[in-house]
Amino acid sequence: MGLFSKLFNIHPEKPEPDIQFGRFTDSYKSDEKYKHWDAAIDFFENEKYIAAYTQFLDFISNEAHKNVQFLVNIGKIQFTIYQGSKIITGEADYSKFKAEAKIVKVQKLNLGLMRFLLEQNFNLKYTKYAIDEDNNICLVFDTFVEDGSPHKIYQALKELATEADRKDDVLIDRFEDLLPINFNHTRQLSIEEKKAKFEFLRNKVNEVIDELNRADVNPNLYPGGVSFLLLDLLYSIDYLIKPEGFVMETIKECHDIYFNDKMTNVHDKNKEIIKKVKSLRDIDFIQLEKELYEVNSTFGTSMPEGHRRLCEIIMAQMTDLDWYTENNYKVYAQAICGYIVGFSLYSYVLPDISKALLKLYYRITENAYFISIGFKDDFELNGSINKTNVINSIKKIFLTYDSKDSGIKIDTNYLDFKDKCVFSKSYLMMINNMYYPE
Repeated sequence: MGLFSKLFNIHPEKPEPDIQFGRFTDSYKSDEKYKHWDAAIDFFENEKYIAAYTQFLDFISNEAHKNVQFLVNIGKIQFTIYQGSKIITGEADYSKFKAEAKIVKVQKLNLGLMRFLLEQNFNLKYTKYAIDEDNNICLVFDTFVEDGSPHKIYQALKELATEADRKDDVLIDRFEDLLPINFNHTRQLSIEEKKAKFEFLRNKVNEVIDELNRADVNPNLYPGGVSFLLLDLLYSIDYLIKPEGFVMETIKECHDIYFNDKMTNVHDKNKEIIKKVKSLRDIDFIQLEKELYEVNSTFGTSMPEGHRRLCEIIMAQMTDLDWYTENNYKVYAQAICGYIVGFSLYSYVLPDISKALLKLYYRITENAYFISIGFKDDFELNGSINKTNVINSIKKIFLTYDSKDSGIKIDTNYLDFKDKCVFSKSYLMMINNMYYPE
C-alpha cells in the first residue's frame, strides 16, 4: 500500500466473489461469431462439409472458457464440447456426423432403469439413449452429412448436451449401481459457500412450509397466492444456489406442472408442487453438496427476450399484487414480487442491464444470504433498507452496462423505502417505467 493510501486510510476495493448466478446462456453472441455461422451455412450449401463444421464449432466456442476444442486432419474433424458436468465428444468426415456424451457407468442393469431410458427416448427428437461396450449409459446422435445442416447440428447438439447434463445426477439419485463419470473438469466450491447455500435452501423451504401451515390465506379461495409463494421459492433457489442435480430437476418438474399441464386445475397443481417442495426439506448437506459446483457450458436453454417482455410480466401481476397488499397479506405480496423476478430470470434471457437490475433486487431482498457468501454491500440500515446503497448500486449498474448513446433512462424517484414489501413493488415499477428504446 502506498504512503498516500496509508495516510488517508484508503484501501483498494476488494473484488466481489466470483460466483455464478442463474443458468448459462448462449443467446447473445458477437458479430464476429455470426460471421462464422454465415460461413458455415455457405460451406454446407456448397457441400464443403468439413469446412462447414469447422466454422460451426468456431461459432459455438467461447475462447475465454475453452468450452470447445477440435482438430481437423485429412478429411476428418474431431471435437470435444463441455456442457456443465458432461463432455460431448464426436467426429465428422465426408460421410457422417457423430456425437455422444457418456452420462453414468452401470454396475448392474435393472428393469426399472431400462424402462426409464426407453421412456426418455420417446421425448427426444434428435438423440437417443444407448449403452456402450463399457456399460456406460450414453446419449448419442448421428446423421449423414447431406442431412446435417448447421441448423440441425446445432439443435441436435443442444438437445444432447443439455439432456446429458441434466440427467447424470438424476439417474444416480434415482437408481442404484450407477457411478459418475467424466466429472473431473468441474470446479468445486469452498465448503463455506456450500454451507451457506445449504442453509439458504433449508431456511427458505421451511419458511414457505410454515407459512402454508399457518394458512393466513385460504388456499381453497386464493390458490393463486399459494402458487406465487411456491414458485417464488423455487425460482430463487435455482437462481441463487444454482443446483445441478435432484434439486434442479425438482424445480423444472414444478415449473412444468404449473405452466405446461393444461388439464389439471390450480388447486391440484399446488398440491403436487407442495409435495415436491417438501421433498427438498429432506435433503441433507451431503446430498446437496454433490450438486454444487461450477462448470463451463456451451448451450443455454432459455429464450432471449427484450426489456419489454420483462415489463409485460411486471404489469401482468400488478392487480394481484395490489390486492394482497391492500388486504395486508404482505408475505404473499412479497412473493408476487419475487415470482416476477425469478420467473423472468428462469424463463428468459434478458438484456444485460435488465438482468443486473433483477440481480440487485435479490441482493437487496436476500441481503443476509449474499453477505454469507462473501458479498460486502450491506443493504440494511437500522432494520430498514439502506436507501443510499440501493441508489448508488443502481447508478453503478448504469455505469457498467449503459453506453452514452443508448438513450436508456431510469428514475430512482419511483422508489419507496417504507418497508420491504412497498419497496419491492416500487423497485419493479421503476424497472417497468425505465425508458429502454428497443
